[in-house]
Amino acid sequence: MVFGSFGSFGAFAEDTLERTQASNPILVDVRTDAEWNSGYIETAIHIPLDKILQKIEFATENKEQTIYLYCRSGKRSAKAEKALQSIGYINAKNIGGIKQASSNLQLKITNE
Repeated sequence: MVFGSFGSFGAFAEDTLERTQASNPILVDVRTDAEWNSGYIETAIHIPLDKILQKIEFATENKEQTIYLYCRSGKRSAKAEKALQSIGYINAKNIGGIKQASSNLQLKITNE
């Protein structure tokens, strides 16, 4: 009986972890290396559009994770959103170009 309780707790803890991860969004810059090096939104990670499907699992394997995507104008991040949704990342969201995204998220653009 004790082992059953641990099993239930394990499932509960795993579910809680997944919900916590889903509520803590990942910010992904899908621009080129040169664009990234010229400045990016603080807290962002860099996964260029042409590598998004191969590299997203390094950022999160949780397909319910909220993933905010941005680029220069919003076009590449829209492509990234569709690509990620096609492999099951249901909360991938295009948040537009870098300036709009920075303003909406109230985060600075940096190159440090």
